[in-house]
Amino acid sequence: MLTRLTTLAAAAAAVFLAACAAPSLPAGPQALAPQTFSGAGAANSAQALSLAQAFEGSAPLQALVDEVLANNRDLRAAAARVRQQQLLAEARGAERLPQLDATAGAQRQRAYTPAGTVANGNAYSVGTGAHWELDLWGRLGNAANAASQDAAATARDRDAAALSLAAQAVSLQTELIGLGHRLQLARETLTVQRQLLAIVKARVDAGRGTAADTARAESLLASTEASVPALRNAACLTRLRLDVLRGQPPADCAKADADPLPPLPAPRLVELASLPSPATLLAQRPDVQAAFARAAAQAARANQAWAARWPALSLVGNIGWSAAQTGDLFKNSSLVGNLGATLNWQWLDFGQRKAEEGAARAGYEAAVAAAEQAQLVALQDAQASLDTVRDVEQQTAFQATAAEASTRARELALKRYEAGVSDFFNLLDAERERLAAQDRLIQLQAQRAAAVVAVARAFAGGMAGGLKP
Repeated sequence: MLTRLTTLAAAAAAVFLAACAAPSLPAGPQALAPQTFSGAGAANSAQALSLAQAFEGSAPLQALVDEVLANNRDLRAAAARVRQQQLLAEARGAERLPQLDATAGAQRQRAYTPAGTVANGNAYSVGTGAHWELDLWGRLGNAANAASQDAAATARDRDAAALSLAAQAVSLQTELIGLGHRLQLARETLTVQRQLLAIVKARVDAGRGTAADTARAESLLASTEASVPALRNAACLTRLRLDVLRGQPPADCAKADADPLPPLPAPRLVELASLPSPATLLAQRPDVQAAFARAAAQAARANQAWAARWPALSLVGNIGWSAAQTGDLFKNSSLVGNLGATLNWQWLDFGQRKAEEGAARAGYEAAVAAAEQAQLVALQDAQASLDTVRDVEQQTAFQATAAEASTRARELALKRYEAGVSDFFNLLDAERERLAAQDRLIQLQAQRAAAVVAVARAFAGGMAGGLKP
């Protein structure tokens, strides 16, 4: 009997396999990488720019990155999601293998006999069963493949989050140090401006100045004093954001102000020849990898939905013991079993599974578009970061010249004022220009450091190896 069932099932499967084949899906994501980046020279296959390559003496920044990667709560959640998806993929893969179960039961039965009397009795059973679906159409295989691609995409999401958090931490640290230097400049300027006010008052007392000069000096001093609380608050808010990234409770900003002020991180000039080519960049970017993995997962789901429309062939079997007395269990006389094959096909579903297949194919097309969009965004980030770092580098160089010139101009204006050959208005303008030029230089130095970090992030820099595949 079993041979006949198997033969019939195999014949039916052969007919369906010959008549039906999975429809082909539209083309996957296209490779959109240009030959080279604008202004970056010939294409190459260099490795990603790391944090260690981006800054001179980067040990403190690397320590910060390590702390963020170890303690950030969002990153911990991302790692947990990776484990979750990996275990789900294992579960989907196990569905392709034979399933075994064990059963045990005890019943009290009451039934009428042919003679019309009532018979009471017990029934005990122990056994095991097996079920194995033959994956004729690839439904189970595609389900496992989709889950595996989901796990891969989630892992790449974690890598992208780690890269983004590391870059954000370094940027915030450079911003915080820059604010510290601006605050230090403001305080040093206050000392100079108080000395300047004393000089003006002495000249007024000696009849060589006017009350207007004193008012202008006091106005400049008050304006600089007003900038100090704003800078202190900006530094505090930046420090709080950095603490959250580090997975630490908010620090006391007042105590943190007493910490030694480190120098601004000195970024190295970005060597364009050391950067990855556009194609290499896209292969390294975790967000692009995640988008491609999701497209592959959607392709598997589309094939899975197609396979669900066709019959499912399974081999089933049971073996065990059944007896009216527990003492008779496990005797040859109580041994029971069966072995066979089942064919299940829900052929009338009013278009439900066909609609599900169409929805899965539409999901695949959306994932393909998302993967291509991810490439364009990655290329945009890379090109924009290159343009920004080049422009900020030029700005910083020009501003350094301007700051040096403004300092000389202010010294000359002070000497001319003290000699009585220039009025206080010229000195006041020179002092304002000096403060503005120095402050702008510090801002640009911090922006230059952040721009270099942006290059490292856009080119999928591993932030000194903190990311794991």
